[in-house]
Amino acid sequence: MPQTTLPQAPQLVTESKVMTTQISPPESATATSRWAAEPIPATRAGWVERARQAAGLVAATAFERDTTAAAPFAEVQWIKDAGLVGLQGPKASGGGDADWATVLDVVAEFAKVDGSIANVLGWHYAYFWLFRSFGTPEQRAKWEAEVTADRQLISGIANFRDRPISAVDEGTTLLLNGSKQFNTGLPVSDRVFIGTALEGTEDVFFVYANSRVPEIIYGEDWDTLGQRSTASGSATVSGLRAPWDDALGFAGKTFIPQPANITPGLTSQTLMPTFYVSLARGALDKAVDYIKNHGRAWLHSNYERAVDEPYVVDGIGQLQSRLLAAEALVRDASEKVSAALDAPNEITPEQRGELAVLLSAAKTVAVEVGIEVTTKLFELTGGRSTARSFELDRFFRDLRTQSLHDPVAQKRIQVGSYLLRGEYPLAVDWYS
Repeated sequence: MPQTTLPQAPQLVTESKVMTTQISPPESATATSRWAAEPIPATRAGWVERARQAAGLVAATAFERDTTAAAPFAEVQWIKDAGLVGLQGPKASGGGDADWATVLDVVAEFAKVDGSIANVLGWHYAYFWLFRSFGTPEQRAKWEAEVTADRQLISGIANFRDRPISAVDEGTTLLLNGSKQFNTGLPVSDRVFIGTALEGTEDVFFVYANSRVPEIIYGEDWDTLGQRSTASGSATVSGLRAPWDDALGFAGKTFIPQPANITPGLTSQTLMPTFYVSLARGALDKAVDYIKNHGRAWLHSNYERAVDEPYVVDGIGQLQSRLLAAEALVRDASEKVSAALDAPNEITPEQRGELAVLLSAAKTVAVEVGIEVTTKLFELTGGRSTARSFELDRFFRDLRTQSLHDPVAQKRIQVGSYLLRGEYPLAVDWYS
């Protein structure tokens, strides 16, 4: 497997054979001055509008990046320039001190145009949340300020499906070695959370490290149906030494538990249905635009325009109705999670369990409706709409790929187990 050490500074072109194409930025994004003269948004609506502006830039390069599986170096820089990586950070450092509902609204704006960028940014926000769910007060104050002020992007080498990275206690440092698959956004990130366990144990904890060091090697092996511009390939950590001070949640060499430890799954499991309904919304918007501007009535139809064809009107009405219902469920679940996360150390296991069940239901509906919308729309737009230049296929491919993160059948089982036996989903990782 070919591998390359992560670049020491952001680059538009990498040596990776799956990321060889340089993407030319749109003229409107050639300078950081686009937002330099604008203050950091002060309201939820302001942040959503800022996200919409940045998403417009991202949309202009989405087709070419998807085609070439290019890593989004330039796009991440635009997001940094817009101040969006510091959305949750302290206002004193240039952040927005935003709640989780605002985070999800921002992610949704990107998912409507590019599932890859939404994925990279969404996981940055989920990893940022680890400061609050696991970090000591000192770690949280230091690292939240640094990420926000320096506009750093966070990724993770933390796939729970693989064994944790091995850590050897060397006294004041930890020696890390190991590999993991599927590390979203790692090559374009600045900092990384590494899921580790001391040698001979199974107790996972996170080490916070610099992404751009020779000891972290990115495998050039990301080539998938969708989410092609997330640079989510494998990663190997080889001989990385980290001080114990960078072990999240540790004071000295002792882990300090807190009630908020059970909350990371709530963040990841609200991100996913948000991805799905937003991708579906972007796809439906594009389909409607296509029907209005490119669609043709059938050869033997009694109508001259596609917008008058009864089966087209009926089909679009059905998809819109089902998608509105799915969006409403996801929004309700998201707002409830966000309210609970306002005081993460006050969330009880019972409250967390109730929210997890609601999210499992929301994810089930979001996936099912999302797949329906992104596939059935082709029956309504017709054969010419399958041309890749119209990009309707990208929404389906991104959604289908991301929806496999954890099986929808498991989500349904969680909902049923709660109704039948009163059992809550386990609060152990990203998957529940």
